[in-house]
Amino acid sequence: MSMFILTNSRGESVDLNGDNLLAYTPNGLGVQFSNMYSQSETYFQLTKSTIQQGQFQISILFGDVESQAYQTFSDFVQFLAYQPLTLTYTTDAGIWYRDSRLGSLTKTEIGGSTIFATDRLNESFTLEFINNWYHNKTAEYKSYDPDPGLSVYGKGYTLRNNSTGNDVYTYNYGVSIKRGPFVDRAVTDVSQLER
Repeated sequence: MSMFILTNSRGESVDLNGDNLLAYTPNGLGVQFSNMYSQSETYFQLTKSTIQQGQFQISILFGDVESQAYQTFSDFVQFLAYQPLTLTYTTDAGIWYRDSRLGSLTKTEIGGSTIFATDRLNESFTLEFINNWYHNKTAEYKSYDPDPGLSVYGKGYTLRNNSTGNDVYTYNYGVSIKRGPFVDRAVTDVSQLER
């Protein structure tokens, strides 16, 4: 299972821990606050707390054992064109998501790093977060059979035709409403109320 997966606004996903893209040294997965205080002698009372935007930074090796570094880099750049991006972070504590936009992506040249094989591009990648981490939960819904006696407990109306030929809606407590010439205009049938 991959630790980092990036998804663009078209629903396309890229595994940042695959053979063609190998991400390492992630930074910025935590949270930072900016707090303001009011001092009262030796005590500091919190007056305002705001969360900082936050950035995710990671280094990526482009290309596989047989290289293809330039093509892999080009494909990744085209993938990033469809923003915003969603970073999926998978750990033993569950799967977490955070939406972001591209902050930066460096472009050097093959052979620029002495740490890794010289046939791969080694670049820095930064995402700027636009919300907090969130965790999707599932809910199970149970359906119920309709209760035919439900009108006893609520506003139950029944339609019947009275002796005058008008349609009458009878409220379950004996209150009747006669339908007028327009559906949205109703008048109270006083004779039904006096019973």
